[in-house]
Amino acid sequence: MSDDWEASSMRLSPSKINTFRKCQREFYYKYIAKLPEQKTIHLFRGTLVHAILEDLFKTQFKSFSAWEKGNPHEWILNEFENGWADKIEKHKWLWDVHSDEEISAMRVETHDILVNFVKAVDKKLNEMVDWKIYKSKWQAWNSVAPKYAEKWVKSQKYNVIGIVDVVCNDFDGGTTLLDYKTSKRYGPYLPDDYYTQLIIYAFLYTLEMGDMPNFVGVSYLRFDDTFYVKVNQGVLDEAKEIIMNVHDLIKEKHEEEDWEQTPQNLCKWCSFHSSKDGPCDAEIPKWKPKGNFKPRKKYAKAENAVLSDDDIEKYMAQPEEEEQK
Repeated sequence: MSDDWEASSMRLSPSKINTFRKCQREFYYKYIAKLPEQKTIHLFRGTLVHAILEDLFKTQFKSFSAWEKGNPHEWILNEFENGWADKIEKHKWLWDVHSDEEISAMRVETHDILVNFVKAVDKKLNEMVDWKIYKSKWQAWNSVAPKYAEKWVKSQKYNVIGIVDVVCNDFDGGTTLLDYKTSKRYGPYLPDDYYTQLIIYAFLYTLEMGDMPNFVGVSYLRFDDTFYVKVNQGVLDEAKEIIMNVHDLIKEKHEEEDWEQTPQNLCKWCSFHSSKDGPCDAEIPKWKPKGNFKPRKKYAKAENAVLSDDDIEKYMAQPEEEEQK
């Protein structure tokens, strides 16, 4: 990077960057023209779950003593019932785009996500003691409860900002950044946009805190499953390159036509496509038969491994000299 490099005037975020890389025209409609988008129950549910989980550790259960003496199962159910009722009352538009059956099914699924989250915390506390990682649940608590919830990370130089759902302690005293997802899990793969989001979080956290996290990960709340990315300098450099590249391309755009269309199967769900009465006339490509489909595994450079929960356990169990190879 040259000393005179400057970011564009557009304040970026991981979601903006992913939108730009997916389709520049969608980015234009959403962030430049600021056209209204169609709302969905998935966004409604994600907002509710994130708010409850933030409050869970931030105000209600700050210590293991509070967790053990309190009743997190009952608390989270009460928060869900009250939160769902309150938000449903304020979001009448849900019935304009979803059936009663869809809303009811989403309610049951959201209930299960929150209940399973509390069960997963108890399970992890027990496992850390059973595996003799810690002598007691009191000691294990610091590796389960986050140091920060909804941690804002930003860089003025690169004009980018993000919100990390939770910052946790590692077994070895390091740091892990986690992003909660209420969406479905994509098999054994970490999607490109999730990977990009994670490494940007790692880059911003390192810049702001002066401390490189050991891992960044996506926690799929519906499945109690987490995918991790091992953070190293290559990951941080990749994130910086992505941010700079998007800024440089944005600086070249002036008119609507400058923002390229990227016709793809996802266009059918885009609020700005003509099929949704939007202004974009991109032709949706025909979906190829499953037999010809091969999953594209482009998530990281070779040295930037994407790790599952099992991989993490193996990694943490390695002797120090072997780990450094």
